[in-house]
Amino acid sequence: MKDRFLRITVWLGLLLLIAAGCGGVRVSVPQKFPVPLVERLPFAIGVYLDQPLRQYAHTEKNEAGREWRIELGAAQTPMFQNLLTGMFQRMALVDSPEPVPGLAGILVPSIQELQFSTPEQTGTEFFEVWIRYQFQLYDQDGTLVADWPLTAYGQSNARNFGGMQGQEPALQAAALAACRDAMAFFIVQFRNIPAVQAWVTAQTGGST
Repeated sequence: MKDRFLRITVWLGLLLLIAAGCGGVRVSVPQKFPVPLVERLPFAIGVYLDQPLRQYAHTEKNEAGREWRIELGAAQTPMFQNLLTGMFQRMALVDSPEPVPGLAGILVPSIQELQFSTPEQTGTEFFEVWIRYQFQLYDQDGTLVADWPLTAYGQSNARNFGGMQGQEPALQAAALAACRDAMAFFIVQFRNIPAVQAWVTAQTGGST
């Protein structure tokens, strides 16, 4: 009787381990983004966030069969609203990339790729997230001004979230850090792109 009970206990334990290994990890990025404190450009810009961006989610399975899902879509609207509010005199969300009276141009961002790593994969204490954005800027006539990539990176220390037991909040923190890195890098990169620089000069008459 004892042997039978022991076998049942062992099997239950194995089933729990298998269930834990094959379970899913779902992460939604919080909508917490600062408005950058930078010198604003003295004109208005629009931003078009299409449905694939607003619903963006990355899903993959590891070798153990565990599914990981990182949902970035809901964070993109507040992210770009706050970013462009800090950079321009006025920003507007628009329904298409077509020209809009009163707007000097339309920015169209997209996410091309997302990659992540876990402490289990790298042998470190860190969750890491890479996001590759692509940006297109159209002028007030609908002409493409510039088309450029931007890769953002974020990490979080698993130890700050209870190790692998806190994998959801740790991966969430890394993804949020990557989004904030994208904001910071966009600000630095924006006017260093020659075509964008020329566009800005045309809008300001060379005053900035």
